Amino acid sequence: MIQTEESIVEKALKNFTIVKNSDSEKFKQIDEWLLKESRLYMKEIKNNNAPAQYYSYKRGTILKVDFGVNPGSELCYTHFAIVLDKDNKASSDSITVVPLTSKEGQGKILLDTLILDELIKKLSNKVRVANSEADVQKIKALINSYKKYTNFSYAYVSQITTISKSRIIIPSNKYDIIGKSRCSKEILNKIDNEIIKLYTNLNDVDKV
Repeated sequence: MIQTEESIVEKALKNFTIVKNSDSEKFKQIDEWLLKESRLYMKEIKNNNAPAQYYSYKRGTILKVDFGVNPGSELCYTHFAIVLDKDNKASSDSITVVPLTSKEGQGKILLDTLILDELIKKLSNKVRVANSEADVQKIKALINSYKKYTNFSYAYVSQITTISKSRIIIPSNKYDIIGKSRCSKEILNKIDNEIIKLYTNLNDVDKV
């Protein structure tokens, strides 16, 4: 008997329901992610004939990305990430990033207080030049929201991935500098060196 598309979807829904109701903390929000992902797919088919035009991000730009819920040890949920593309065009839907995490381990490099230095301090500078008390409060609210991410100081080089730009969380606050702020060349050099170490034989060639 050949399964119809509807029956396959129904079977998948039952599987997702079982996963959602399991004891795994990882899958507690899988229903929310599936709903969001379905909306992304709906948006894609609706805009199928529209001219492709996306944001263009420079190398080193700090983004906030929803990586979704993924199998095995693949990264899940929302993380800051650094753009690796040297020439990312507005016509391209995809972008390659290295995620940031709060936990040390193999394939990760310490970046010290990246979020604190690159985001919070820059926002603090905006407070000093704000035009009104309302603006000051909006900026301070952003600072407080980012303080919980100050421990995201490891670049997860072994989880470098190419994503659709639809996964990027666009700031709703006009004072937010996510997507506008870039990390230093020193940090990018550290990431590049780790990439060479993990994925190439260049260091071995140098020793020959």
